[in-house]
Amino acid sequence: MAAMLLVAAPAPPVRAATGPFQIGLIGDTGYSPRDDGNLLKVRASANASGLAFVVHDGDTQYGGTPCSDDRLRQVKAVFNGFTTLIYTPGDNEWQDCPNPAGRLPAIRRIYFSTPSSLGTHPIAQVRQPGVPENARWERGGVVFATLDVPGPGGGGPVAANHAWLDAAFDRASAVQAAAVMIIWQDDPTDGSSASLVAKRKRRAAAFRRPVLLVHGDTHQHKLDHPWKDVPNLTRLETFPGFTPTWVKATVDPASPGVFSFVTIHA
Repeated sequence: MAAMLLVAAPAPPVRAATGPFQIGLIGDTGYSPRDDGNLLKVRASANASGLAFVVHDGDTQYGGTPCSDDRLRQVKAVFNGFTTLIYTPGDNEWQDCPNPAGRLPAIRRIYFSTPSSLGTHPIAQVRQPGVPENARWERGGVVFATLDVPGPGGGGPVAANHAWLDAAFDRASAVQAAAVMIIWQDDPTDGSSASLVAKRKRRAAAFRRPVLLVHGDTHQHKLDHPWKDVPNLTRLETFPGFTPTWVKATVDPASPGVFSFVTIHA
C-alpha cells in the first residue's frame, strides 16, 4: 500500500523549545499471558506519570507463536490505551513468522496507516515514504527517530534504514537540535547491523552533541557507552516484559547530557 508522508514545514531551531520533559522506554513484551498483564501494569504506571510519550522498541509476542492479524490488533488495542505511544517492529512479529514477506505489510497496514502515533492523544510524525514504520518527530530540542531493525540478526529494510538514519541526523543538524534519540530493536553490539552501526557512530561523532540509542532484543537492561571512540553516544536497552518494569527518561535540552534515567517498578 502507498505510505502516507507528513511533510514538516520549515521550523526554527528546536533548541528554542525549552523545558525538560519525561518519556517512557519499553519493549520485548507479550511473551506469555503474564507478560500481557505486565504490559497493562506498565501502561497504568506510565499513564499516571504525565509522560510526553512512550516508545516501544519491538517484539510483541513470543517467537514461534502464531503470527496473525488478530494478535496485531490485540496488541494495538493495548498500545492505544497509552496516552501516547510510538512503536517500531521487532523480529518476533514479522521476520520470524512463517511468511515474513506477508507479515510486514500487515504490520504497516494495522499500525502505520496514518501520520500519527498510537495512543489516546497521538502525536504527528514524519514517516519515511514506502517504509512507514520508520518515523521521526521532535520535542523540546530533541530529534527522535525509529528504524525497522529487527533483532537478533539485524536486517529489515536496510537501504531505507541507512537513508532514514541520515535524514534524522541531517534534520538534527539543520535545526541545531540539542540531542538525537534513535529507537530500533536489534542489539547493536553483537555484530549484526554492522554497516548501520558504523554509520550511526560516524554521524554521532560528527554531530558532537548527545546521541542515545534505545533498543531491546537480548532481555537484559543496560545503560552504557560501548563505543569508546564516540563518547557522546550512549546505549540503553529496555527491560523485557517478564517483569512490570520500565525506564522513565528525563529529557532536558539545557543540561549537558540531555538524558537521565530512572527505573520504575509498576
